[in-house]
Amino acid sequence: MATALNQHSINKRASDYVVRLYSGELTAKEESEILAWCDAKSAHQAAFDDALLVWESSAHIAPHIGWRQKLEKRFYRMRYLAASIVVASFCFLLITQYNAPDKRIDNSELANNYSTAIGEVSNVGLPDGSTITLNTDTRINIQFSEAHRELWLEHGEAFFDIAKDRTRPFLIHTANKTVRVVGTKFNIKLSQAGFDIAVEEGVVAIEEKAESNTHKPANGDTPVLLEAGAVATFNDTSALIAKENVDSVVKAQSWRTGYLRFDEERLDKVIASFNRYRSKKIVISQDVADLRISGVFKLSDGDAILTALEATLPIEAKRDEENIKLVKK
Repeated sequence: MATALNQHSINKRASDYVVRLYSGELTAKEESEILAWCDAKSAHQAAFDDALLVWESSAHIAPHIGWRQKLEKRFYRMRYLAASIVVASFCFLLITQYNAPDKRIDNSELANNYSTAIGEVSNVGLPDGSTITLNTDTRINIQFSEAHRELWLEHGEAFFDIAKDRTRPFLIHTANKTVRVVGTKFNIKLSQAGFDIAVEEGVVAIEEKAESNTHKPANGDTPVLLEAGAVATFNDTSALIAKENVDSVVKAQSWRTGYLRFDEERLDKVIASFNRYRSKKIVISQDVADLRISGVFKLSDGDAILTALEATLPIEAKRDEENIKLVKK
């Protein structure tokens, strides 16, 4: 009986979270709370996935229910109302792949290389209890030993949930910097110039790239320390840091729940984000690149977002065999 009651409580919490998610009034703090709750137990994530599926199914079998229309009207800002209605689901499998249980393995069985295809999200469970979540089109290389924990982020984006081990700091190497942590949660997204980082929990140290085969900071390097709530952009010559920016931290990892979130974002940046999940890319003309859009979009098969954009912005999508181009009407 206790188990049944506990499951009922979990299901109720998951349902409440999904309703809140679709209400359009979800705060950054609540979004972070949902992520933490889903991460806490596999049963929580499973219940949340089931609640999402039930919600999406209900759109087809009960369109007359008043409360659902009421929530939809609040889902986006009025300027972008049409987008909330026409953006469809993108592969529920994408979420379930991310939520697959981790397989803990010892050092002798740990593979060196892991990668995801376009549109794929996957977990990598490490023998120290850490978990790395790889976003679409991402590649990492891992080297573990009794003395060292190291990872090379070669391409893409990943969320790191690093288990604490003060005797073995975890090093994440990029092309131009090294991220050193003991135990923390953070998101890193590579770019052509460098990388973006958003810290959810703990403290991370950003150092100059260490010399090959060394595990100490580069000589003369003064690490840049980022605490929970900080977001930053690093390249070879500069760093842009915003502290106590919890909303941006949550937005940076919204892809983990199967959503992309934008707040008055330029259209060219929105399309660049969606293109990471598409094989057939969207091309955008310069005369519409600076149009702005807001919303929380569920990752879709791609063409649904095009319909939404055509309905809300003065643009049209021209399709051919190779790509899709967004131009001004």
